[in-house]
Formats: sequence, structure tokens, C-alpha cells
Amino acid sequence: MTTWIVLRAAGIGAYLMLWASVTWGLIATTSLFGKRIAKQTATTVHQFLSTVGLVLLGVHLGGLLLDTFMPFRPIDLLVPLHGRFKPVSVAFGIAAMYAMAVVVSTSWIRKRLGTTWWRRIHLLAVPAFILALVHGVFTGTDSVRPWMWWSYVATGAVVLFLVLVRGLTSGYRPPRAAPPPHARPRPTTRAAAGTTASGKAPTAHPAPASRVPARAAAADDPPPAVAARGRARPEDN
Repeated sequence: MTTWIVLRAAGIGAYLMLWASVTWGLIATTSLFGKRIAKQTATTVHQFLSTVGLVLLGVHLGGLLLDTFMPFRPIDLLVPLHGRFKPVSVAFGIAAMYAMAVVVSTSWIRKRLGTTWWRRIHLLAVPAFILALVHGVFTGTDSVRPWMWWSYVATGAVVLFLVLVRGLTSGYRPPRAAPPPHARPRPTTRAAAGTTASGKAPTAHPAPASRVPARAAAADDPPPAVAARGRARPEDN
């Protein structure tokens, strides 16, 4: 009985972690929200949620192998349509498991893989969630409970809404706020601001006066004796 409760809780937890990871990724990369979340923060949270979901998925699979009420063999959990218990809906869960494992594992080696291929592989996140949703609805024994049923409806509606928003705002860039009219551009260097390294304004020194014009004027003036003789001549006449 304990194993049955643990594997059910782990399966529901893995589904919710997958939903949270997909939702967080869509919000963090949608242009409508202005990409207000830092890239490093978004990546860290995204990887954490995905890793926790993968761990819970492993607990869910281990519980299915240990449970005696509905025995599963390893091959039944790895090969689609091989088991006897609801083979189609279980196959959806197996496909979701493989897609989730590929997305999470490639996120760990994103730098080695390259951004282009990482983005292409990461597109499997939404299909993985859809497969997990179908698997939970048609395979989970708790789907008949109202709270679990409405949980599937709510999580599916949120992802559908975010996918539509992402598609409709593809290529959209939010306008940047215009600077206030009184704002002035800041100088890029201290020289442009008119200050020195000490923080004081440089002292302006007057340029030395040129002595060439004074010397030229002095050379053109007659000696004092000649000027005196010139003034005395009219008086002699």
C-alpha cells in the first residue's frame, strides 16, 4: 500500500514539475513580458524544475516495478505498447519520458551542444508535456477525483494560453521608454567634462604676448633728436 501511494505521488509530482518547467520557460522567453527575468536566473530555475521532475519520474518508475498489485516488467516501461495494462495510454507516458529525458540531459550540456541545436531539441518540451497530460488523464487512477481532473484542466489551459501568446508575439519587440526631456548626455571622459584627475577645473593660462609687433613699431619711430629738429624748423623761418 505504501509503494502504491509513493508511486502515485511521484507521478503527480513529476507531471507538476514538468508543467512548471514548461510554463517558466514560456514566460521567460516571451517578448510580451519584456524578458524581465535575467537569463542566468531563468536558466537556473528551468534546469532545477526539470531535474526535480526527472528524479520524481525515476521514483515513479521504481514504484511501478516494486508494486505487486499491478506488476510491471522493465521492458513494459521502456518499450511502448508492450505491456498489458492500458498499452496506448502507457505508451504516451513512455514517449513523454524519453522526450523529457532528452530535453533535460541536453540542458546540462548546452555549452558543448551549441545554442542552435539546444533550441531545436528544446522544442520537445511542449510535446512532452502534452504526452504526459494525456498519460495522466487516461492512465492515472486519480483522474476520477475532481481535484486531480481540474488540475489537469488548469495546467493544460495555462500551457495552451502561453503557447498561443508566444506564437502571436513571435518577433515582437517591446518599445523602449523615451528618456525624459531634461536628461542630458553624460560626458564619456573627464576631459569632455572639463575636469582634471584631481577633480578641479583646469586653470587657463594666458598666452605670452608676442614681442615682434612692438619691435617693429620701435624700428619705425624716428630718434628723439630728429623729431626735435623737425619741430624746430618752422620756428626758424
